[in-house]
Amino acid sequence: MKIAIVFFALLSQVFASSSHHGHDHARSEEVTSYKGYVLQKAVEKEATAVYRCTCEDRDWKQDASKTKACPYCGPAMAQCGYLVKVVPARKTEYKMEDYDLPNKICPVSGEAIENHKNYVEVEGKKVYVCCKNCVKKFQKAIGKGKADRYMRKLPLKPEKFGFTKAEKAKKMKKEEHDHGDHDH
Repeated sequence: MKIAIVFFALLSQVFASSSHHGHDHARSEEVTSYKGYVLQKAVEKEATAVYRCTCEDRDWKQDASKTKACPYCGPAMAQCGYLVKVVPARKTEYKMEDYDLPNKICPVSGEAIENHKNYVEVEGKKVYVCCKNCVKKFQKAIGKGKADRYMRKLPLKPEKFGFTKAEKAKKMKKEEHDHGDHDH
């Protein structure tokens, strides 16, 4: 009995440590992180911001037009966390130029893209996937008119939704302040 328990414990560790897709990739958060981006001015188009809590080391989602507020540390901890990605909101249409392409994460498997050999063309743009099997799945979805099944998993360009790099945001605020001091 003890041998069976040890065997299953070891077996579960092997499956837990390997990815479901048969590849050994980096975590998607590490690949898609937009550290240093802050919400400068929210836009009307809906999107969902995914942040990573730096204290709890876990993600949270919120409306991209709202000021960052970590649910684990509380609203008083606005400095906690960083932007991981901006993703499409359900039932909202986006243009191809809204997506942050070339993508670094496979929208089919969620795995990191290791090379740019495998891709699917959507509206004339290349969307990269991690393997030939994912190409087949994506093309099948396109054939059924359900490309958004995978497109909604791709990150959007943060700049299209009011986010800018923190250094750039500080510079813009300083220029606005300096510009307001002059008579025209």
